[in-house]
Amino acid sequence: MNTKKILEKLGLTKHESAIYLALLELGTSNISQISEKTSIHRPLIYKAIPSLLEKKLITKTQKLHSVVYGAEPPNRLEALFDDLRIDFFESLPDLEDAYAASEKKPKIRFLEGKNGTKRVFEDVVRSLKKGDTFYRFSSNKDGNEKKDKHLPRIYRQMRDEKKLQRLAITNDQTAANKKPSLDRFVKVMPKDFGQFEHNVTEIIYGNKVAFIDYNTETAMIIESKRIAEFQKQIFQTFYSKI
Repeated sequence: MNTKKILEKLGLTKHESAIYLALLELGTSNISQISEKTSIHRPLIYKAIPSLLEKKLITKTQKLHSVVYGAEPPNRLEALFDDLRIDFFESLPDLEDAYAASEKKPKIRFLEGKNGTKRVFEDVVRSLKKGDTFYRFSSNKDGNEKKDKHLPRIYRQMRDEKKLQRLAITNDQTAANKKPSLDRFVKVMPKDFGQFEHNVTEIIYGNKVAFIDYNTETAMIIESKRIAEFQKQIFQTFYSKI
């Protein structure tokens, strides 16, 4: 990496870097001499000088009827780096707090139409790792989930390749329509809990919870470890009781 690039990483502009390096070679010089050495127009040099003085990389001296500038020793750059490092570590807690706050906030995606509902199921099989388990409430009115309509082509293939296990709570009609599977465990919502026929599905997987409303073909994915754990605990508790 060349010297100018290093100086720019320390916070100097392109012009500031060129002026400082020129003064290291020239020694004490006036604006005209700096301009001739760097090929930078005088107004731009005048604009860069205050910042270099503030960084204490150059000095300003009145010599007879003119003003001249000189470069401070290169070890001043080390002090500049130390200042930058101190500023960084002082601001780091604020950055970490901002990052932690954003991580704690749930991320919500709204999806619409048949493609929207398909994207939910695609997200399930893409998000989970081999051997993972997901949890599902299915409250279909007619007991038929119309899978071909709402499932992407890759769903069954990826689900089976990853050997994903699924636990489901549904109504007796939907349970009766499901074929036996070694990776699926189904329990029926007790009838004394009322009609479980809202035509809505909830899927809990990884750090996400998805809701699909087949009535309006709309879906929502909530990405939040806290909410997913909460919903998972509710599901597992209810599943163990029926």
